[in-house]
Amino acid sequence: MGRPYFFLHIPKTAGTTLNNVFDKNLASESVLDLYTEDQHRAFGDVCYDRIAEYSLVRGHVFISDFDQILDGPIRFKVFTFLRDPIQRVISEYNFLKRWPKSHLYDFLNRKNVSLLEYVTSDHGMLRRRGRNNMVNSLSGTRGADLEERLELAWNHLSERFCFFGILERFDESLLMLRKEMGLDSTFYEKQNVRIAEWNVGVSREEFDILCECNRYDLLLYERAVEEFSRRVDLLGPAFLSEVQLFDKVNSRFQKLSRLVNEKVGVREESVAGAFVNPK
Repeated sequence: MGRPYFFLHIPKTAGTTLNNVFDKNLASESVLDLYTEDQHRAFGDVCYDRIAEYSLVRGHVFISDFDQILDGPIRFKVFTFLRDPIQRVISEYNFLKRWPKSHLYDFLNRKNVSLLEYVTSDHGMLRRRGRNNMVNSLSGTRGADLEERLELAWNHLSERFCFFGILERFDESLLMLRKEMGLDSTFYEKQNVRIAEWNVGVSREEFDILCECNRYDLLLYERAVEEFSRRVDLLGPAFLSEVQLFDKVNSRFQKLSRLVNEKVGVREESVAGAFVNPK
């Protein structure tokens, strides 16, 4: 039975940009999306043999039992991307509140939910969303408390996943993933990117509360960055030269893409809060 890749897409970790790269490399019929409620419902009716034929399964998925994914009938090759936790939660809040197609847009605006309410509220619509989301997403439901979940998440990330990337080191992450998956075309445009700075309007008091509410995500991220750096070092100077060359060529690709977008009428808005290539 085949072993598909499984992209566990944690929100606001450059997943839309990454999915655009996958779409350029993989046939659409070889990719199974799990982003909408309909897609999640349909997934339950797909037999194991059919799932094993896919090259990639991807989506915003909360996995309750990682043993079923890593050691079940289909042994998925799981990977994910992480991001600085405070930047991630602020970016997520701003995106959901300002993008009309987001599933929480009406709720956040009708209730006038503030950033602090977003990370501290126990309302059913918000529970866990702004608090240690990465640890919760990567640990499953077996952990009795956050300390145990942190260790489960770290074990999955460092020992069981085939790869993990860091958004703040996206080009290095992408080239490492290219080697893992055998991708050909990895030049990219940034997708779903807000032009405004992530921390605009965030006070010191708010920042401190965000850090306290995401303490375990910060611990996980710190470990992940250290381990990622260790893995990059093992690849040696040749890999660093490859990254530098890729950065130069991809910068030219992005400039060319902007020119093409302008020619066909796709504008990159300059107003604060706008999105570049919203998807």
